[in-house]
Amino acid sequence: MTVNRLVEMESFVRVARQCNFSAAASTLGVSPALITRRLQQLEADLGVPLVNRTTRNVSLTDAGKRYYDFCVRILDEVQQEERALKHLHDEPSGQLNIIAPMSFGILEMGKALTAFMSQYPAVNANLIVSDNWQSSFDPSQYGADILIRFTQPRDSNLIMRKLGRIPWIVCASPEYLKKNGKPRTPNDLVSHSCLCTLRPFVKGTWPFDGPEGKLTIKVSGVVAPSTAIVMRYMVLDGTGIALLPIFCVADDLRKGTLVRLLEDYKIPEQTIAAFYKNARPQPQSVRLFLKFLETRFRNPTWMESLEPMESSA
Repeated sequence: MTVNRLVEMESFVRVARQCNFSAAASTLGVSPALITRRLQQLEADLGVPLVNRTTRNVSLTDAGKRYYDFCVRILDEVQQEERALKHLHDEPSGQLNIIAPMSFGILEMGKALTAFMSQYPAVNANLIVSDNWQSSFDPSQYGADILIRFTQPRDSNLIMRKLGRIPWIVCASPEYLKKNGKPRTPNDLVSHSCLCTLRPFVKGTWPFDGPEGKLTIKVSGVVAPSTAIVMRYMVLDGTGIALLPIFCVADDLRKGTLVRLLEDYKIPEQTIAAFYKNARPQPQSVRLFLKFLETRFRNPTWMESLEPMESSA
């Protein structure tokens, strides 16, 4: 690659868009002869013709069409990075709107937003917590910038950015276990009262992977709370055994008000992900908040509650 490759790429893009060497030269403020030399050098370096030249018009070859797309993408990324570096120390401001799942939004996103806004006080944030975003999602339709989800929405136009992972655990209160006994294997759950949520383990089916291999256990109970927060309160009251995300019960496990069960059996984890529209340029508040969440949820404090339990097994 030559030192002037970006200049040659820019000249090629202008020729492709204008379909004319003179017009391209005019937009760049250089002579047509210089544009011609740049394009000739580019074609010589690549070893393929990029344009078809006639006395009246210029068109792209098949290789030229492919290279044009590449050049546009690279030049755009260069401009984005230069713009970001120029504004690296600017104070982000404006409105930031986020939608998050009910339990995770209440227990985690509120704290995350508070921490973020303490660093960037000029940002005004609006957090909506709801479990009603089941399939497709258009952030602009709801005036939102970012959607936090654990499952992929059916919208191919959204960009996904993984933020972290959420283990699920089986747990119960000491009072319930004292009264009903402690299950030793997933099959023992059949004889216990289990709290069955609607998502993500539908129809009371709990998946396990342990010494016996993969198992799917059909559990049952007297109630089926729709949110993890409600289920947490019910399992604390001794209503039954629950399968809950770790962020919801980490403090209870540390305090001993809940006991982790079936530690030798793994349960599929969920991915915390942010979904957002592809905007050029992306608002600085959105870019910084996504990076902030990625750092925060890479090693969240609630993951630490798993370590003592694993070492005490």
